[in-house]
Amino acid sequence: MNLAVRRKCAESGPTVPAARGPATRRPRLAYVVNLFPNLIETMIFREVEELRALGFEIHTFSLREPDSALVPPEARRLAGTTSYILPMPFWRLALRQLSAMLRRPIRYWSTLLVVACGTHDGLRSRLRTMAHAVQGFAMLPDVEALNVDHLHAHWATGATTCALVLSRFLDRSFSFTAHAYDIWRERLALPQKLRNARFVVTCTRHNAEHLAATYRVERDKIQTVHHGTDVERFAPATREERPVPTVIAVGRLVEQKGLDRLLVACGRLAKQGVAFRCLVVGDGPLRTSLEAVARDVGIADRVEFRGQVFQDELVRLYGVADVFALFCQPASDDDRDGIPNVMIEAMATGLPVVSTRFSGIPELVIDGETGLLADVDDEEGHAAALRRALTDQALRTRLGRAARQKVEREFTVAASVATLARLFDTVPVCGGATVGSGAPRRRLPLRA
Repeated sequence: MNLAVRRKCAESGPTVPAARGPATRRPRLAYVVNLFPNLIETMIFREVEELRALGFEIHTFSLREPDSALVPPEARRLAGTTSYILPMPFWRLALRQLSAMLRRPIRYWSTLLVVACGTHDGLRSRLRTMAHAVQGFAMLPDVEALNVDHLHAHWATGATTCALVLSRFLDRSFSFTAHAYDIWRERLALPQKLRNARFVVTCTRHNAEHLAATYRVERDKIQTVHHGTDVERFAPATREERPVPTVIAVGRLVEQKGLDRLLVACGRLAKQGVAFRCLVVGDGPLRTSLEAVARDVGIADRVEFRGQVFQDELVRLYGVADVFALFCQPASDDDRDGIPNVMIEAMATGLPVVSTRFSGIPELVIDGETGLLADVDDEEGHAAALRRALTDQALRTRLGRAARQKVEREFTVAASVATLARLFDTVPVCGGATVGSGAPRRRLPLRA
């Protein structure tokens, strides 16, 4: 294919796709992720599987290889078809940079200049982006061998830097999905990535409005695609009234989850004589301090820290819980959640949610309809909302039923991926053989 055609393919805007005839294939995609697959980001491997089922040929690239013990059983087959970039011998990494530089020297150096001169918060961030660009060039032979039509990255940090580098060098379009810390905390050349991407996806309207307003990006370029969950796997559970109801909180034990606020609220309820037990599922750097908070507020005997679990066990734990609670908040470094995926999963099982009016959460949890919300810093409000949910079985039943209906309408994997498919179908198919089933390719060796 000549260079002019490639540039046309890369630069065409996201117009409404023409109808595809039986001989026309869907775009061939390279998915670039920082760490794939992994236990925390289950939404990404579900997305890949669903897109493949719709006929997209996708090859996945991961900058790093996950610990095999932390790969969910249902995602292990995806690990076997993913190309991992690091670790790579230094000589091979250097050889790939030299090969790219000699092949298209102007494009190589101009691409490095774009990422090096991008907007960063300091020298350390700029050096990180340069390291990511080197990884992008290391991927070049394998991405080019696939003759992809489009690159898509998850997280607007390293993976998207690689996609930007490959896009410029190969004259292919790219897009990315921005989630949370990569919008609010890191900001690694984020304005440049927003401008150069064919389209941008983010998981909440709150994020989309922030990106458009802060970086003066056309609002139509930023598409809101809520994370979807598997509503068959996370099916409604039968819950009978129990004398001691259970509050469940699921997530990494980090500041933005607001688990310390949850334990403080539980301490208030214990002093008021409210019966409950609290189950905290997940692990993270704050575990020791959270255990200390539970002791300090006098509820250590009511709280169980379960640690990380795979999804089959998580489904079971949702089934024995009565209320899901996370009092999300901005972290001291400005990190934050959009809409926690675990909140969607819990609601899919019919659990009422108690949370905060923060970030994208009100897009999922409608106060008084699908859950109960309090202001971020209102500790009395946290305790009052949690008390209402724990002491009123009829309220829990009503909220839980509406929560399930909300997820079925707006937060399924199928609905989310259908929107992504429409976006990807706007990408011109630039040559190459027609594909059939969209089945994953065999894992490719990373050649020098």
